[in-house]
Amino acid sequence: MKIIVYYLAFPILIVGQFSSVQYGLGLDIGSSGSGIFFNHMWTNTSETASIIAEFRYFDVKGDEETIVYDYWTNQYSTVGGQNLILLPMLLGGNYYPFAGMIANNFSPFVTLRSGPIFTIDGKETRGNFHERWSESQTHWSFGGFIGLGLEFKWVNLSSVILHVGADILPLSQKADDKDDYSGMLIHIAFNRFRK
Repeated sequence: MKIIVYYLAFPILIVGQFSSVQYGLGLDIGSSGSGIFFNHMWTNTSETASIIAEFRYFDVKGDEETIVYDYWTNQYSTVGGQNLILLPMLLGGNYYPFAGMIANNFSPFVTLRSGPIFTIDGKETRGNFHERWSESQTHWSFGGFIGLGLEFKWVNLSSVILHVGADILPLSQKADDKDDYSGMLIHIAFNRFRK
């Protein structure tokens, strides 16, 4: 009976110990594409660990996608593109091994996140938005992110967090002739501390 009570109370104990709360948004620049994300982060009182929840919008770039100049219309256009969007919903943590040892306003950390990925695969036609996305295929898979980072805290209750690491984006079925869009990722977050 004591074990059941402990497991029921464990989330309350964790949330209680993680008193500093940040929220924000950021940019992703990866070898498979780019995107934006929203995050919510809880840091413990000793500042050695954080729990982070993140929702990302990731636009996958085609292997042969490039921008060309059309001399006839005097405009730039994209050729070889693909209509593929990944929506990772990740939960994980940051570990700060040098907490309290560095006197400046930056903290290096190791991060690990995982969670479901919702994939939307649109048609590769040159029509309007409705023609490309009305009959898109969708499916779920499981992925994550592992990397290193630096958090820069500012006096005005904000922080900039830079992550560099490996994005793990396998798909449960093929989308645009590939079933894995994993690769390197630069992840830049602009966060604000909740008062």
